[in-house]
Amino acid sequence: MDMASIAAAATSLKAAADIAKGLSELKSAAEFQSKAIDLQREILAAQSSALTAQSEQFSMLEKIRELEREVARVTAWDQVKQRYELHEPTPGTFVYALKAESKGAQPSHWICAHCYNDGAASILQLKTAGVSNDHYLCPKCKTEFKVRGTRAAPRVDHGGGGNWMGN
Repeated sequence: MDMASIAAAATSLKAAADIAKGLSELKSAAEFQSKAIDLQREILAAQSSALTAQSEQFSMLEKIRELEREVARVTAWDQVKQRYELHEPTPGTFVYALKAESKGAQPSHWICAHCYNDGAASILQLKTAGVSNDHYLCPKCKTEFKVRGTRAAPRVDHGGGGNWMGN
């Protein structure tokens, strides 16, 4: 919060109090009117400074909420990323593979190394299965991965009898 806004409000309120004390000592209506105008000006200045401080406080609270959401997101991602390890299915092609001890009921799969480094787990999808190479696509960043031979790929059963990998 901007301390200058708070200090300005306090200064204006002190000046208003001083003016109000002096009102009783005035002898003429003109002096009274002049001091009343000064009093109103100081009160308006104090209100303006208070509104500025309140607006700044609201902005800071909003920033705190954003930071809390970011901390929660990073904490959750840290838990997810611990379940994966860097894998090189074909020389020069890097993905993150689900660790065996983290598998549970999930099927084996790879996630995009680029998205992993950006804090997201985007599961690679088979684009084309070839005799010598398979092509995988990251649905998030559209990066394509070329993997030599189907034996390097995680086992996937698309159902409907038969296995696309020929195993």
